Amino acid sequence: MSRLAALDLGSNSFHLLVADTRPRGRIKRVKTRKLTNRLGEPVARTGKLGKDAFKRAATAFDDLMEIVEDEGAEQVVAVATEALRVAEDGDAFRKEMRKRHGVPIQLLDGRDEAALSLKGIVSAMNLADDAEVLMMDLGGGSLEIALGGTGGMAAGVSLPLGGGKLVDHVSDPPRLHEQAALHRHCMELIQPAAEEILAQRRYPDERLVTYGTAGTIRDLGRLGLKMIGGAVPEKVRGMLVSRDQLELAYAHLCSMDAHARMDIEGISAKRADLLPGAGVAVLATMQALDLPAITLCDWGLREGVLLDVVAGCHIVDPKVVTDR
Repeated sequence: MSRLAALDLGSNSFHLLVADTRPRGRIKRVKTRKLTNRLGEPVARTGKLGKDAFKRAATAFDDLMEIVEDEGAEQVVAVATEALRVAEDGDAFRKEMRKRHGVPIQLLDGRDEAALSLKGIVSAMNLADDAEVLMMDLGGGSLEIALGGTGGMAAGVSLPLGGGKLVDHVSDPPRLHEQAALHRHCMELIQPAAEEILAQRRYPDERLVTYGTAGTIRDLGRLGLKMIGGAVPEKVRGMLVSRDQLELAYAHLCSMDAHARMDIEGISAKRADLLPGAGVAVLATMQALDLPAITLCDWGLREGVLLDVVAGCHIVDPKVVTDR
């Protein structure tokens, strides 16, 4: 058994997962931590992090590395997604963190991000060897959609439709014409990708089980379940949420401003302002793929990163796996 740590440097938050390896290529969570720093918004507006966001990101990285040391991780791997992929000063940030901590940061392209998120979900849900599933992962900077199963990803795409990119498309609360315009924008990007993904199905006549991961989807799902069942579920893994429930939750969120959304049970105050824009992307994806429901999952990219490391680094660059 060994102890590993993954840093997922996302567009809305930096996440840390410390986990112990288990037999048959599995992992067990030991500690998780999330630090919100909202990198996606300045990058979407200016093309770079800028001084303030750079400082926030560096402080978050420093704090997470302290936890890595405290938890006694023997190896650490750091990966970055959309915001640091496209920011003009993203390379400068990566170089600074390597200088401070000796930890290189791998920039994941969108397809690899999708494949790793799918890997995490497949492990969490203990899928049958012949299962064919769809995965949705909506972060602060991008939306990933992947088709596959235990054998890996058969088709996948990453689209610039994260919550941080869409927040400026609508007012607070959003107006109906803004929602409609954003929906059209999302469909223009998602529809062609959906057609390409569905064309790769092995079992096109069977019902396609779809899993949703990341905080935005789980927040919408929890609210949808609460509005029908009357209570927020303590655990969301494996909970099925219908498209009707999600549409009901979305309409409720759009009836109030971000300050009021912060008081809704089950909704993270740190993403309350992102949910109207991000919700359009979720519902547009379900429409484009003709999905009647999604199953919520609490595993995704960072679990997939560590599972890939344990399996021998098929997607993660072995040169970024750092011994401590």
